[in-house]
Parts: sequence; C-alpha cells; structure tokens
Amino acid sequence: MTQTRATAPVVIIGAGCIGAAIAYHLGRRGVRDVVVLEREPVSGAGSTGKCAGGIRQQFSTELNVRISELSVRHYERFEAEMGSGPVFFPVGYLFLLSDEARWAAFQAQAAMQRGLGLPVQTLTPEGAGALVPQLDLDGVLGATFCSTDGLGNPHEITQAFEAQARALGARFRFGVEATGLLRDGRRVTGVQTSEGDIVTPLVVNAAGAWAAAVAEWAGVDLPVLPYRRHCFVTKPMAWIDERLPMVVDMKSGVYMHRESGGLLLGLADRDESPGFDTSTNWDFLERVVEPAMERIPALAEAEVAHGWAGLYETTPDHNAVLGPAEGVPGLMLANGFSGHGFMQAPGVGQLMAEWIVDGRPSLDLTPLRLERFRDARTVVESNVI
Repeated sequence: MTQTRATAPVVIIGAGCIGAAIAYHLGRRGVRDVVVLEREPVSGAGSTGKCAGGIRQQFSTELNVRISELSVRHYERFEAEMGSGPVFFPVGYLFLLSDEARWAAFQAQAAMQRGLGLPVQTLTPEGAGALVPQLDLDGVLGATFCSTDGLGNPHEITQAFEAQARALGARFRFGVEATGLLRDGRRVTGVQTSEGDIVTPLVVNAAGAWAAAVAEWAGVDLPVLPYRRHCFVTKPMAWIDERLPMVVDMKSGVYMHRESGGLLLGLADRDESPGFDTSTNWDFLERVVEPAMERIPALAEAEVAHGWAGLYETTPDHNAVLGPAEGVPGLMLANGFSGHGFMQAPGVGQLMAEWIVDGRPSLDLTPLRLERFRDARTVVESNVI
C-alpha cells in the first residue's frame, strides 16, 4: 500500500523570529496549516536567541528605514495585538561619530530619515552628553539620536509569534530537520525531512546562518555567510538608568545598552573568518572592554557576569535577500539580514505574507531580490555594527 505523504500550503524552514513572524502573518491572511520546521527543540534557538535585542530605524538606505519603520509600528502595538507582556522599550539609539566623513554621512542620512517621518536628531557632543552623562566624548564630532528606536526581548517576541501563529492554524515541528528539497525539474515541490517528506507548492527559506545550504538544495547560489558576534554583560551597576539608550560608538564599533541592571557590550571581530563556531572566545573580552571603557570610564569598576556568541547571516552588501528565487518556482527567500533580522522581523513577516498571498508586497522590495548580485545593482547598507 502506498503511504500518503504529508502536505502543506507553505513550509517554512527555520523557526527563528523571521520564520515565526512569516507564519503568523500568513495566518492573519487566512493561510492555514502552514508548517514550520525547526531542528532545534524550541523556536528562536539560533541567531534570534543570541542577538543583542536592538530595534532601530537609523539605516543608510531608504528601504531599510521603511522596513524598520513598519516593524516599529508593529512593535509599538505588539503587547495589545499579541497578548504578551511588555517586549519593546523605546529608549532610543545614540550613534557617536568621530571622523569627518562618517559624521557628514550620518548628517545626510538623518535628513533622509526625517524626510521619511523619523524623529532623528543631530546632536553636538554636549547634546549627546546630556543624554548619557557618563560618556567621555573626547574626539566625538557629533551624534544622531532617534527616540523611537529601542530594545526588545527576542525570546518573548519569538514565542508570541509562535503562539499566535499556532492559534491561526500553523504547525511548528521542533526537532525535525529539513534535509533536502523535492523538485520537479527546477520547480520546488516539497521538503525532505528527518521524519519524512512534506509536499507543498511553496517553501520559504528562513534558515538564518544556514540559509545558503538550503538554497543550494535547489541549485541556488545564495551569498550568505555566517560570522560570529560576541556579547558580554556586566553585573548590575547603580548608575545605569532604565532609560539609558543603546549607545553605538562608530569609531570602535562597540555598542552598549542596559541589560538586567548591568551593561551589555558587543563588538564584531573584523579579523575573524566566517564559520559556525558559537563558542565564547573569552580572549576577545579585552578587545571589547577597552574601547567601551574609553567611552564610558565608569566601566573600569564593572565585573563581567557572563557572555555568549551568536551568528550574523551576512550578505556582501549587508542587506537582506527577500523574494522568490528567479527561475526556481516554489522557493521564497528571507535571508541574509546581516544583524538586523530580529529588529525587522515583524515588517518582513508582513511583507513576505503579502508577497505570498497577493503576489506583491506593499513595499517595493525589488532592490532586495537575489538577482541584484548577478546584475551588479547592489547598494551597500553602511550602518552595520
């Protein structure tokens, strides 16, 4: 007797914040029985669960600003819409600039961002010091600040997306690994998994740092590479106010925000090669702490409580890859967010659901199609930390 294979209208590979958000928004648009595959035992166990939790709209490209604006509007109503506790804290992002060229670029970007409706301020060093009195502003030429940027709780947000997606009919299958794609010629017709095949007319690749391998199953060259990023958190300190903004020192690349009464410190190792290693390199701690202390001398008294490492899924132009893969019917891509996947997840979830259900998203995402790399039509997102 022939065994009946499982079917689904859409299969999403990856239950991080992006995959869970897409499943939720598809459910809101009436798509039932969406299957979300996740090899880990819970949602958000990959890059989502290890990100710094920043949510910002201060990007260098207009499209990223618009996607993030859309996401922040979702985050502002998230608690009421999703039935969650408080998950979004609009404490703002403060970018510190110390060289003439970059300061000029940020001032031009601020004008563009204000034109799109963002309340972005350009500040003197004294203005930045008024926001964060603990800063040593030696060498700082100016700063930008957006009060509607802020911080979010990646775990609770992803869990809320999952719970609401389930309520709308989605099926999350944890501990089930996607192992390949079913194909009819170039068309993708399903997913092979560790627990059997699932036949579907549409597969969404939301596999995060592992997205390139999933795309390769369909013969698609997806230029996404994983890079390790570290975060370290200090023990609580009395001077850290709950309204402390995210501080980004563009000279060193170090970023800092309040975390459990202490300070989270993050920095990229620009010399590290791509790879899937997420172990914590404690030798890197000194390279993070030194520039952080230069900017906030009070950190000299801090004790580091713990640290971790996660992966950025990075593209050559630091922009996401969104949309169908040309010449491969049945495959949609939602990959390569280069460190801003969590902050853009609600907007991306909405836009991808629109693309799937309506045939087009409400924002023109053409600049984020995979084919831009082939056609040499890339525009680099320069505000990546």
